[in-house]
Amino acid sequence: MTCLKMLLIICPLVTLLLDTAMAATLRIPLKKIAPVQDHQLRGSMDNFNFTIPIPERWRVSKATLHFSYVNSSALIPRNSRLVFTVNEQPLAQVRLNPDTPEGEVTVPIPADLLKTGYNPCSFWIAQHYTDEQCEDPFAPELWTWLKLGEAYFIFELEPVPVPRRVSAVADFLFDPRNIFDTRVNLALPELTPAYLKAASLIASGIALRYEYRMPDITVSQGLQPGIDNVLIAAGKDLTAIAAGPAPVPPAGPGLAIGHLPEKKAEAVVENPHLALIVASGKDEAELETACKAFAALSYPLPDSAATRVANVKLPEVGEHMLQKGLLPGKTYTLASLGIRTVEFRNIAPPPLNIDLRFPSDLFLSPNTFVSVILHMAYDAAMRSDSVLNVRLNGKFISGVRLDNPKGDYFRGYRVDIPLSSFKAGMNQLGFEAELTPLHTDKCTLIQTENLRLTIFEDSTVILPEVPYWIKMPQLDLFFQDAFPIGRWPDMREAAVVLTEKSLPAANAAVNVLALCAQKIGFPPFGLTWLLNYEPEKTRKDLLVAGVLPALPKSVLEKAPIAGIDPLRLVFPQMARPQAQTDEPIRFWSATTLTTAQTPQNLADVRALSPVASDLSGVLGPGRAALMQFQHPDAADRTVILLTAGVPEDLLAGSRALWNPMVQGGCRGDLLLVNLQKPDFETLSHLIGPSYFLGNPGRMPVVHNFINSHPILALAGLLGLLLVLCALILRVLKRRRKQRLAPSQG
Repeated sequence: MTCLKMLLIICPLVTLLLDTAMAATLRIPLKKIAPVQDHQLRGSMDNFNFTIPIPERWRVSKATLHFSYVNSSALIPRNSRLVFTVNEQPLAQVRLNPDTPEGEVTVPIPADLLKTGYNPCSFWIAQHYTDEQCEDPFAPELWTWLKLGEAYFIFELEPVPVPRRVSAVADFLFDPRNIFDTRVNLALPELTPAYLKAASLIASGIALRYEYRMPDITVSQGLQPGIDNVLIAAGKDLTAIAAGPAPVPPAGPGLAIGHLPEKKAEAVVENPHLALIVASGKDEAELETACKAFAALSYPLPDSAATRVANVKLPEVGEHMLQKGLLPGKTYTLASLGIRTVEFRNIAPPPLNIDLRFPSDLFLSPNTFVSVILHMAYDAAMRSDSVLNVRLNGKFISGVRLDNPKGDYFRGYRVDIPLSSFKAGMNQLGFEAELTPLHTDKCTLIQTENLRLTIFEDSTVILPEVPYWIKMPQLDLFFQDAFPIGRWPDMREAAVVLTEKSLPAANAAVNVLALCAQKIGFPPFGLTWLLNYEPEKTRKDLLVAGVLPALPKSVLEKAPIAGIDPLRLVFPQMARPQAQTDEPIRFWSATTLTTAQTPQNLADVRALSPVASDLSGVLGPGRAALMQFQHPDAADRTVILLTAGVPEDLLAGSRALWNPMVQGGCRGDLLLVNLQKPDFETLSHLIGPSYFLGNPGRMPVVHNFINSHPILALAGLLGLLLVLCALILRVLKRRRKQRLAPSQG
């Protein structure tokens, strides 16, 4: 399968013509450019905004937006309009006619409007149902439905020559604004642990620079034409694998960049629009140093075509550190969370959303609270039903009354949110202001300039001190922050095991590690690579990649899908609610046992009757499986297993894991992906045994008992107080008797 065919299968772009040596024409769905979906514009005035990212590497010569809409049949066409703008320039006006409420629009976009960077685009609408001056601006019949899920762009592009500077890897080649072509090939002389670790560092550096986009990375043992290449080789192997002119780094660990040599008409010429990056050193240690520099480089220097890497000093990282991640027991200001002082204005101002990211294994205790301390002020002459609503992940949590007609200022307004209301991974804390004018008659001038509310940037979020304690397996946590192999951001306590020395297995593992690095926000500097399963060397969290027949028996026996032929399958039947049970109370936790007390908020909510069968056959073509289970040789470690029936499906399965639909459909300990479906149909189950990771603290079951039985806990506390009072009274009586005894004698 050629690289272009693989791009058409994996990449979400629909390619009409793609050749980096000449102009290219691409048709791209709008939902692949921006996080959009079908949207309804309501009221007399409304708008919807998104951005078009344009990388420096491509020059847009022409662009066209195609979208469709449906408007309300109650609108009057004389003054109802839909306007589309780019960089605040109106490019199309659509008359909303009730007689033809459905329409398709083609909007040509001048090339000079689409500049390098993020170009703001907006749909603005004016909707009316009457010609009279007195009109309800929020009438329910004022609506227009934009079918943005079906909208698409057609771009005509011209490539820009690759600059010969090492810093181009940080600001030109691997750009998160690149929505057109993200293919890159990593060329290795051989598949050894040292070269594979170097490849994982390069791939992780590329994935981190793309931030949230999927890089289309391949691993091969030679240069590939038509795409960017990164040549990873020690000095002795450099000339053999290059097979032509290549940029040469300085002596020692170094990086160099040039143009990719391609064979055309019996001659080797350099393609100025494609890059050839060389990471090299005289031995494996120097090669790793060069690859570390590549993975860490984020500054647009040096500007030379080659650079010698004298030293790479990595930052100190701690366990559970994540990009944009918060740690328990800490206090964060809004400014430290990237939020400056915010002012809400007018009747329906945009909400303020704050991202709070928790480590996946944080124990979300219902007995502790996250405190939000707000410093804010609001204007005078607002109606008393004005309010600031606080939402967590879209759910209402609390409200702040803004009922003083003279205005007011709050210093230290406290909102306590139970920690159990949060979820592992990313949370969104939202503030929605509902500001109402004092006079709202529809035929009277409505004053809105006094509708103002300010939240100051020195407001704080205080997290409680809680332990790290999690019930496993939970594959969905792997797609949040690569837990558990990403417990340390540099993956120092994790290892990759290839059960076969093949390019598909290596490529699959490198793809998964690039995904992990992007989720964590840090390259895997401390990761270990192994080419076979060795119990004495694999007492770490493992990522195992290989086709099903090549998997080691000791690992496969613990997997949800066990055996090769026959397969041991366990699948659920009769799903039903799980009754709450009282577990025995222990006052001291057995922290070294995997059967320690289960935290209440992690209890199962469904009961399943499993069916166990031994069936002949293996994973057929077009299927891949991702599994998670307890390490067979280390109770506090986890194995994540990626497998398929044939090598091609193993590679395709690793690429499918980048798909948001696949990640969103992952649950339990087994994920099956149907690679033959365009949208990668998935099936998830929890069918294996549970185990626990982390340290729940000294007395977790006491907390559990208090949360589960608050009345009994209160009664027990009162009983202890009574016993204590009785003991104190008895001691006092005895002491009094002893003091009075001599006087009586």
